[in-house]
Amino acid sequence: MFDYQQTALSAVRAYAKARDAEYLAHVQQVCEPLHVDAQALIDRLRFCDVTVNFHPDRLTNNGKTVLENLLEQGLYHGQFRTGTSNGGLTTCKGRERYMWEQRLFFDAYPPDALDRPKYGALNLFHYIDGASARFGACHFILKRSIIDRCTFAYGDSSSHPTALCTSDSFACIVAELLDDVRENRRMLNRAVSFEEEAIAILLHPHSESQRLGRNLDFCIETHIHGDIRLDEDVDSFYMDESFMTTDYAAQAARLCDKFGIALRWIPQRQLALADIGDLFRGPRIPVLARKIDALFGNGCGVMNAALLGEASRDSMLHPEAWSDVGTAGELFQYCKQLWHTLAYFG
Repeated sequence: MFDYQQTALSAVRAYAKARDAEYLAHVQQVCEPLHVDAQALIDRLRFCDVTVNFHPDRLTNNGKTVLENLLEQGLYHGQFRTGTSNGGLTTCKGRERYMWEQRLFFDAYPPDALDRPKYGALNLFHYIDGASARFGACHFILKRSIIDRCTFAYGDSSSHPTALCTSDSFACIVAELLDDVRENRRMLNRAVSFEEEAIAILLHPHSESQRLGRNLDFCIETHIHGDIRLDEDVDSFYMDESFMTTDYAAQAARLCDKFGIALRWIPQRQLALADIGDLFRGPRIPVLARKIDALFGNGCGVMNAALLGEASRDSMLHPEAWSDVGTAGELFQYCKQLWHTLAYFG
């Protein structure tokens, strides 16, 4: 790790430790009447799998796809290096993502640093589509050894979270989670009625294993400082089944064989065009879906992640052919929003 990456971890740890006893007391206040060990609950949650959701078939700034770069480089890079994202493209100095990263990590990262944190989420409920399906049709599960290089935020970093910690100062995340249950009757993307129910679910999280979580908006964001090396840090690679009949399946098999990663499959998220309306993400989304079906889907009337990726690549290479749908910037947004629709309803 670079010194500034270690400095970022230390700064977040110091920030969290200043209120750690207060947060721990808050968790204990909820747990003790239920005869639950608060520290044991905290430890159980902080050791949940970290997943990194991404689209493997998107083009990066070197003209290759994410998966091609992974296979060649053996490293998972963030947006500051790849120039691609499934969130906002605002990494330039002074833009939104750059500014919130500087704030979040106490200005530890030099202004021109490219080796910035990589983003994932804590898969509290062991969802088969990862902890934050919003950001991609596929995901890596990272090995537990990564935890000492992680920081965590309750909520997306773009929302200016105040609960920010390291794995050894994790009480704030659990306290915020339980506060959400009490105040909003939800635990991340799950509706829960009361704290007893929430803690019962947290103590038996594997009951959710192999379930599609469809989680778009609520996460325990995880930031991995330093490299994500495929041979050392990645346990499993989960791909959407729509890629099974594409070249990406063969590339994924080679990648997993090369780096000792388990290859697993997520049930295909797909929707009939007739089921893609304009209420969820706006009126341009069904227009985009119909065009993709006409160009790449042989008019079959079905949309999936692989077809959407094909369209995304083509729209970057031939933007003039997509001008009837929108500008390059609009198409980037529409492709994201069509994926949200597939991830949630498919």
